[in-house]
Amino acid sequence: MNQTIKTLCEFFEREIPNLAKSYHWNIPRIDGFIPSETSNYHANLELKRHLNNQWISASHERKCEISKIIVSDWGGVKGNKKETLAGYVEAIDKQNPETPLKGIASYSKIFSIARPDQYAIYDARVAACLNAVQLNADIQGVCFNYVPGRNNIVGNYVNNCGFTKTPQFSKDSLTIAGWSGLKKNETYEKYNEVLSTCLRELQNKKRYELEMALFTEAERECQKQLRAVGAM
Repeated sequence: MNQTIKTLCEFFEREIPNLAKSYHWNIPRIDGFIPSETSNYHANLELKRHLNNQWISASHERKCEISKIIVSDWGGVKGNKKETLAGYVEAIDKQNPETPLKGIASYSKIFSIARPDQYAIYDARVAACLNAVQLNADIQGVCFNYVPGRNNIVGNYVNNCGFTKTPQFSKDSLTIAGWSGLKKNETYEKYNEVLSTCLRELQNKKRYELEMALFTEAERECQKQLRAVGAM
């Protein structure tokens, strides 16, 4: 784990200063929110703060509405039923919510808005980047569990291509090579523990900055390994 923390800290130190230029994610039209831009880093931070402020004083019904904005409208995950999102809202209102791997790309978005000092987003890009960064540092690291995605570089579970679908980078291959594995339903807890440890090592960094660096650099980090094995 020490090697993993050291490697990730070096990655964060290198990439976080570039977020203002490198991070892009489109912001949908949201009632009551007027972003300074439509897709850049600072505009997305504005939206995170706006949604957090809304959440703090919201009723349960309003939190369910906000959760749809977070997961579906902003996050782009369209498949959740209304009752599923309501379950995630009920979970985050508990002191120690359950954090299974199933649904993690959705509920982690809600958790990151409701408790930004405790939780960060864990999705297909973040998961792949965590492993790719360690592979690029040539260490025997901690293998984070992948989640389905549709990015052809990071991993497309429909077209069966990309980093996470390449046999050399599977969980089985990495653990055979000496990496430590994580139980599926401990993934989110361990991920946030790793970020907390990194934050203690880094100066004046925020949890969301770490996650946003992983998200935005996922393609670049995965490409390095795909080229190394001749998969690109």
